[in-house]
Amino acid sequence: MDTDFMLHPDTDISWFDQAACKGLTHVFFGPAAERPERRVEREAIASSYCLACPAMMKCREAARLNREHGFWGCENDEERAYAGFAPRSPSRRSVIKARDEARKRDLANSAS
Repeated sequence: MDTDFMLHPDTDISWFDQAACKGLTHVFFGPAAERPERRVEREAIASSYCLACPAMMKCREAARLNREHGFWGCENDEERAYAGFAPRSPSRRSVIKARDEARKRDLANSAS
């Protein structure tokens, strides 16, 4: 199995030092088997940091380009998947559903 990971070549990492989330990994990445109710609460807290962060849009762009898991740039996995940027290996059914809906939407748009 290939475990090497390289950043997408268009990824801008200059925002890392400005990120409001430094040291708050537990807020932006939930534990395995996290309960849905707890995830909603955790992501609401993460969102409050993102909305006050000067690097929010750069963070979102990096997460989309690199197909990241977790809460990045005020987006969770489902939101990124629905926007056409699903994580490399989606694990929740809701993320897979959002990814599939985005693919169907893109196919329909390209056919018209």
